[in-house]
Amino acid sequence: MDRISVTQKNIPPHLGCKNLSVWFPEQVDATLQNVTLSIAKGEKVLFLGPSGCGKSTLLSVLSGLIPKHIDADVKGTVYGAEQCGVMFQDPDTQFCMLRVDEEIAFSLENRAIPRQRMDDLIHEVKETVGLDIPGHTMIQSLSGGMKQRLALACLLALEPDALFFDEPTAQLDPAGQQEVFQCLHDYSVKSDKTFIFIEHRLDGLIEWMDKVFLFDASGSLVAAGNPKDILTTYESAIDKAGIWKPQLFPATWNDVVAQEHHPISLRLTQAVHHCAHNAPSTPGPTPLFEVTDLELGYGDSPIMREISFTIEQGEWVTIIGKNGSGKSTLLKALARLTKGKAEHLTFMGKELNRWSEKQLYERLGFVFQNPEWQFVTQTVYDEIAFAGKLRDWPAAKLKKTTERLLKTFHLEQVANQHPFTLSQGQKRRLSVATMLLLDQQALLLDEPTFGQDARTTAELMKKLKERKQRGTAIIMVTHDMNSVSYYAERVLLLAGGHLQFNGRPHDLFSNTHLCAQYDIIPPLGYPLIQARKTRADNQEEQGGNRAHDSHEFSFSTH
Repeated sequence: MDRISVTQKNIPPHLGCKNLSVWFPEQVDATLQNVTLSIAKGEKVLFLGPSGCGKSTLLSVLSGLIPKHIDADVKGTVYGAEQCGVMFQDPDTQFCMLRVDEEIAFSLENRAIPRQRMDDLIHEVKETVGLDIPGHTMIQSLSGGMKQRLALACLLALEPDALFFDEPTAQLDPAGQQEVFQCLHDYSVKSDKTFIFIEHRLDGLIEWMDKVFLFDASGSLVAAGNPKDILTTYESAIDKAGIWKPQLFPATWNDVVAQEHHPISLRLTQAVHHCAHNAPSTPGPTPLFEVTDLELGYGDSPIMREISFTIEQGEWVTIIGKNGSGKSTLLKALARLTKGKAEHLTFMGKELNRWSEKQLYERLGFVFQNPEWQFVTQTVYDEIAFAGKLRDWPAAKLKKTTERLLKTFHLEQVANQHPFTLSQGQKRRLSVATMLLLDQQALLLDEPTFGQDARTTAELMKKLKERKQRGTAIIMVTHDMNSVSYYAERVLLLAGGHLQFNGRPHDLFSNTHLCAQYDIIPPLGYPLIQARKTRADNQEEQGGNRAHDSHEFSFSTH
């Protein structure tokens, strides 16, 4: 197989490839199949496709990471920019210093910038990305959104010709996502840099893209064009591939607010109606979890105090809050993976610290935010089958159950690969599949859907719902407010070191004051109802027909 041929001359196309195919070690089928595309200087483009289709591989090739830093066999021709900058999902993996200005200075040092010029340049890039914080600020103290701003500042300090973004908002809360997209858009308006994005959550991004490249599951390029044409012409192919679509685009907010029977309006209002009628579980004689005055922190620094709640058998509870609010820490405390102080912390009526490890983890499963923390075997198949082997399951039962989960999570083709060689989306699916082999009383999941396409997310949530109906409690940390609205019976909101809300999702999302206070961005149906109310009130003041407009949103009081 020919090694990659790289053209670095600044001639059209500014970025691109011709007949590009990529194979990773021990891989039979190519991750990318004969891809040919071109990107003009200054274009803002989006790679769109289902999880595992090779988008990140293409980004790594165009940015020069493959094959220079990542081993792969590559056939074809690549046209690369002279200077590239890459921002990944997790900014912490890119930082190597302790303080903000030190991190930016590190980029300048790589360009051999004289020390006397650094302070002005650091101030300039911080101002560009809206990073208005003291230079001595510890990086670990920043929110997720601010960390991504810092990562962008470090990239800009390198003065790259092209900027690559591999799901830069995947681990951010909705407010942080909007913050990063707005920052990037503002910079793109005044910059001639080329932007290449991979992103599942499209609202706030696709509206300012110049071009979309659409890929299928096999890694082949299906189409390229402006966002509106791609979304309308290839709508059925996008739906079939399970690719997330924007909630509004190419429609506008004004269209949806003004037109009661607009398809998007109907879908959004139906979702609110579903959430309003999602009945909570009936409390049993003994709560599954009972937590009283829990205090959690790191060392002698508590991050949460006076946390009290109960979780019933078979209940679906989501834990939400901004990045750094303690959601993952609380979830780990329920699984006894981190210790805290509590007046009472019981599981199935027994103090949590009195359970033996074997007995406890027979009854609850835990899915980490980082899938790799869970992997202990050499193949995907063995990873799923591991728990059954420990329990001496009959070979036929183990094989049947493992193969069913491989099929459910679309992992059949990688069953013999090492878990660490999978894409991020595949790793996440595998981590969840390993916890569904057994029938536990509780499943605790930390962001189980991030980085997943729409089809895989729907299938995963369907499986969790089936488990719930069989009596398993689902306790899930998530930033996806649509999932909270549609599936959860109860939501726990963490902010400022305390439990600020414990109740039905509909009651939280309907409380505009509470949502604003804690930067909760509710599902789009809720602001739609509010916008309709405001519009109706304005029409009444102007002598409009109040009776007709009140019919539009009367369901919100159900």
